[in-house]
Amino acid sequence: MNRCSWGIKNELLKQYHDNEWGVPVWDSQKLFESFALEIFQAGLNWVTVLNRREAFRAVFSQFDPNVLSRYTNYDVERIVQNTEIIRNERKIRAVIHNAKVVAKLPMSFSDYMWQFVDFEPIRSPQVIFDDFKSRECLTKRITRQMKKDGFVFIGSKLINAFLQAAGFVNDHAITCFRYHELAI
Repeated sequence: MNRCSWGIKNELLKQYHDNEWGVPVWDSQKLFESFALEIFQAGLNWVTVLNRREAFRAVFSQFDPNVLSRYTNYDVERIVQNTEIIRNERKIRAVIHNAKVVAKLPMSFSDYMWQFVDFEPIRSPQVIFDDFKSRECLTKRITRQMKKDGFVFIGSKLINAFLQAAGFVNDHAITCFRYHELAI
């Protein structure tokens, strides 16, 4: 069975690749989790984040934006002390700040994000995004709007990774079995 080359490095990545990466996420809370984990991944190896995912879920109230939006400086200090997570205070504060932005959106986080791709996963990005500039245009547009709406600790690279992970685009290699399953 052919997989994307990154999805065969170890069992954890294989499971993530086969079961989650690139599968469209419509649930707002799960989508916020994916977004938050991308923030923690910035500058790090994805395995580092996956190995700590359960601890992240515990300290961030299962990534429920409505609960996280009520976190205070006391909560930040408590989280920073947790040795089971990535203890980057700037990233911790960004996730909490972004939860506050999500809680104030006039729509669900899912609707907010999916509107950028007209509520339809981009199934064949290799055809639609025939060059890097097209993809870059999409991620820059999303990044600009999210920053305008108050989100922090984001950029085109992070947004691109988020779009891939949460299934907004099918970026599996064409030779990967998941590409064909998700292209339907």
